[in-house]
Amino acid sequence: MEGGGPPQPAEQQQQPLQMAIGLENVPATLSHGGRFIQYNIFGNIFEVTAKYKPPIIPIGKGAYGIVCSALNSETNEQVALKKIANAFDNKIDAKRTLREIKLLRHMDHENVVAIKDIIPPPKK
Repeated sequence: MEGGGPPQPAEQQQQPLQMAIGLENVPATLSHGGRFIQYNIFGNIFEVTAKYKPPIIPIGKGAYGIVCSALNSETNEQVALKKIANAFDNKIDAKRTLREIKLLRHMDHENVVAIKDIIPPPKK
């Protein structure tokens, strides 16, 4: 059947399941004395603190970065992690990132993602 109507439930689930199954075993590398874990997601280094336990599963990619799903071992909560590429490389991107953080901190709505944590880049 072409074109019409909403996708069937099996079609809706097929793509995310394929992504999750194919990328569950993304290799991890400890860095910065074991405080951070590095993953190569879509050819980009995705570095998170050790409290976020694998599997780290990519769930989206956009103009400003990558979003992955992970388990926060401290709260036992499934969270979305957004890595903003080159967030502090220039003044305009740094201001954009800060503006997003400031706005999201004040949002409290079921349809808006809440900021639970901010992971600053590790000191090199």
